Amino acid sequence: MIEDQTSHGRCLTVLFLIGMTLVAFEDIVMLDKSAVMLVLAATMWTFHAVSFHPITSHEGHEKLQAELEKGLAEVGSVVLFLLPAMGIVESIDYFHGFAIITSYIQRCTAGKYADRLMPITCLIAFFLSSVIDNLTATIVAVKILKRVMPHNQDWRHSCGGLAVVAANAGGAWSPIGDVTTTMLWIQGKITTLSTVSWLFLPSFVSGVIPLAGIWWQAKRFGVQDDALTKAKSMRSIQPEGRVDFYSKTALVLGMLCILMVPVIKLVTGLPPYLGMMLALGAFWLATDMIGMPSEESADEEQDGHGGGVTKALHHVDLSSLLFFTGVLLAVVALDCAGVLHHFASFLVDISGGSHIMICTLLGISSAIVDNVPLVQASIDMFEEPTDSPMWQLVALAAGTGGSMLAVGSVAGVTLMGLEGVGFFWYCKRISFWAALGFAAGLATYQLQRVILGM
Repeated sequence: MIEDQTSHGRCLTVLFLIGMTLVAFEDIVMLDKSAVMLVLAATMWTFHAVSFHPITSHEGHEKLQAELEKGLAEVGSVVLFLLPAMGIVESIDYFHGFAIITSYIQRCTAGKYADRLMPITCLIAFFLSSVIDNLTATIVAVKILKRVMPHNQDWRHSCGGLAVVAANAGGAWSPIGDVTTTMLWIQGKITTLSTVSWLFLPSFVSGVIPLAGIWWQAKRFGVQDDALTKAKSMRSIQPEGRVDFYSKTALVLGMLCILMVPVIKLVTGLPPYLGMMLALGAFWLATDMIGMPSEESADEEQDGHGGGVTKALHHVDLSSLLFFTGVLLAVVALDCAGVLHHFASFLVDISGGSHIMICTLLGISSAIVDNVPLVQASIDMFEEPTDSPMWQLVALAAGTGGSMLAVGSVAGVTLMGLEGVGFFWYCKRISFWAALGFAAGLATYQLQRVILGM
């Protein structure tokens, strides 16, 4: 079974499905999803490693090392991006930088606090993800939601689910947004102007259509803010709502450092994680030199612990990072075993050569497994010219399809970790509307082609 490649791939697939099932039933089996994914990833890699006989075979040892290095490079680059990104967001929040945004939201939502919060969250996530990326946009959106509505968890989860959908849609039309669109751009399959002009409207539809459904459903489940919840939320925001020179400086400086990441990538070609590490370091040095104060400064001096960014980093959710690491390592194991490439070939075979069918199946599949290897397999298999409708559909479908399940995108996985959103809760409240937005986005793209005769 270990030696046979087909049986080997099936066993890894079964292990992966068992692990994801345990994650889905986390509330029932009472097992932490981070622990499950770490054990799953280690088990899958152990099973995969045995097939190389690394102890007795020098050639097998070298092949295993090559695949481990490949997996470490892929997973490490994402984790090294995620850690400083969460660090910057926590630091901005520590210096009350988000008080400016929460104060603005309070003014905009006066009288209809929860109702207006959802469209604001949708627009923030959609446009922010096109400039930075869907992962950082989701982190920022979740942090703002925690400040604005700390006592209305269900409505906050609904807004967070919408933020995932909007962030994934917003990243699809920008070459520096979603990682799959960036892959196609770097490898010369799409160009910036054509991608933005053809994919902006379909992506916007994919992000906004679910807004109406999630908004209606949240009200139907009776989770809109009542007077008591609203009062609690308003009271909890007041202490954090102080807007002064330092809070404005923290927000502006933090956002400038984050926006520096895509610029560095475009100018130097360096991977995003190096840019994000630089962004955190620059923000850290700048706040230390400015001498940014905090309400906890006196306590920090008595405790002997560092303040500022050092203190803020203590609030980074390591459990979420470990969960995310386990998911990525498990998917990389499937990729190294050739499971995802075979699956992509299977999608091509059953689609009958139809571009729209291939991309639809690709988008649906990206809700279950990582879209990066699926897109890479598509790049390897097809020889379409630059800016072909095929490549634009791949970018749109891979970017928006992952929203249909919580584990289908890095933004969704991040929401599960930061907000504690359950797999079944997401399926019940978000998945249908995300699928509707996915279908509407593809239909909008096809309609554009028909109307313009291209």
